[in-house]
Amino acid sequence: MQWVIDELGAYECDEITIIRPVRAQDTLQTFKQDLAQLRQLKSLTPISLGGGLRDTQQLSLLQGLPIERLVFSSAFIENNVSLIRSASQIFGRQSIQCLLPLKLNANKLSVFYSTKAEYQNIDRLDLAFIDEFANEIIIYDTEHEGEYDTFDQRLLSTLQTYHSVDYGKLIVSGGVGHSTVNWAMQKGLASVLIDNKALHTEYAIEGYKHAL
Repeated sequence: MQWVIDELGAYECDEITIIRPVRAQDTLQTFKQDLAQLRQLKSLTPISLGGGLRDTQQLSLLQGLPIERLVFSSAFIENNVSLIRSASQIFGRQSIQCLLPLKLNANKLSVFYSTKAEYQNIDRLDLAFIDEFANEIIIYDTEHEGEYDTFDQRLLSTLQTYHSVDYGKLIVSGGVGHSTVNWAMQKGLASVLIDNKALHTEYAIEGYKHAL
């Protein structure tokens, strides 16, 4: 992992997001093993961590690690007020990010609930709660992840019909390309996330930085 961090650092990324590939068999022991690796990382680039953050015991283990932001998905989908409040109190509200894995089908917006491994209607989300406690909201286009310049811009406009969110706190991911970067800039979005395929394309990130 240090090699990956070094490579991304060379491209002068603004931030690196690490998402643990959590599965049903995830345990506290595997969580601790992952943290042991993170503890050894050296990076001048701020690091965000997400994946399987589900209780306060885990939060206590994160203290002292070289991470600046925490990415929550299930906790926000489940409306886990206690966990989000605890994270905000321990690490500061500015450190809290919400990841919403979304897809649009026949004009119906749904969110992927990883705990149950299924998509559910966006109506089940307390978007006001998310807006209040998340410093930034990552809109993850699950249908176009890994593709180039196919991010579905309708995800944002459709989301706004359910709850008006300041575009300045939104980050988009999944199918991001050069025109997506330009569009995000014009909309005043906080940022874009480029997936790890950029590691396999020389100068890819540098190209994105000069896309505007």
